[in-house]
Amino acid sequence: MIKMRPSRIFRWIVRIFLLVFSLSLSAVSLLGGFSAVTVLDPDSYNIAIPDESEYPVSANFNISNPSGMFINIPFNISNVGVYNLNEIVIGFQIRMTFGNASTPLNDTTTVEILNENHEFGNIAHGDTLKANFTATNFVNIPDPSTEVDWTRSPYVLEFYAGFTFSAWYSLNLYRFTVHVVNFSIGHYP
Repeated sequence: MIKMRPSRIFRWIVRIFLLVFSLSLSAVSLLGGFSAVTVLDPDSYNIAIPDESEYPVSANFNISNPSGMFINIPFNISNVGVYNLNEIVIGFQIRMTFGNASTPLNDTTTVEILNENHEFGNIAHGDTLKANFTATNFVNIPDPSTEVDWTRSPYVLEFYAGFTFSAWYSLNLYRFTVHVVNFSIGHYP
């Protein structure tokens, strides 16, 4: 009969536990990484911002009435991955470029008129989040009667958007963020 000391048995138990633990973490990491790639696959069309299939984006950028300015963007996000998407945050920024009549040479000025982040919670595996991003807190609006050069060409006002999407994934092991910047969303006239 083979006799083993208790310390040797304990060492074997710890080694087996560490082996199983490291293999399971490796499997979770591999599956999570592969799944994150499928969530962000541009050919899958599982992230639609804006989602104009039900109704279009609505906005009012009338700088003569800053309290009436708003933007409403419908979107849908489908979680086709293996794990839940947690703590989803969507940020939206709008910058306005205009000829500044209050400068000596009517220099072009760009101001950020909106910078908002909204939290949308979690999306379980296989579920879809359909919601709206709505913002009304516009700031830094120039005075249209004294600051805006209404003779600027080709456009008096130009609007550019930035977009940020971030979430935790794969049992909260991965935090990813996607940025879209300087996307032209319109002009006046």
